[in-house]
Amino acid sequence: MFIIWRGWGILLPLAALIGALISMLVFGLVEQYVPQQMLPAFIMLGATLAVFQTMRWLERSDKGRELLDEKTGETVLLKRGDSIFFIKVRYWAYLFAILTLVMFVTSLSTVFGSGN
Repeated sequence: MFIIWRGWGILLPLAALIGALISMLVFGLVEQYVPQQMLPAFIMLGATLAVFQTMRWLERSDKGRELLDEKTGETVLLKRGDSIFFIKVRYWAYLFAILTLVMFVTSLSTVFGSGN
């Protein structure tokens, strides 16, 4: 499988992995208070938080370069355009957030639905 990225988009899966690992460590500390069925949602939440932080950092660091177009005399702003698999980093963060909500709904329905 090929990973296709532009700019610093390669940091996104690395951030998600690190966030998931950290959330697994935190879940290990609180697992006596939280049902085991919540583990996937908890891991996804950690990955999503890491992805959002990485997105914010990448967007703040990309100031762009202003270039002067000689033909028209207009100033053009060139930005890095960080992306992975041809999807901008910003949209990946929102996709992660939607997946996290789905995971939480699924996990909560498993926790509360199994008590029949």
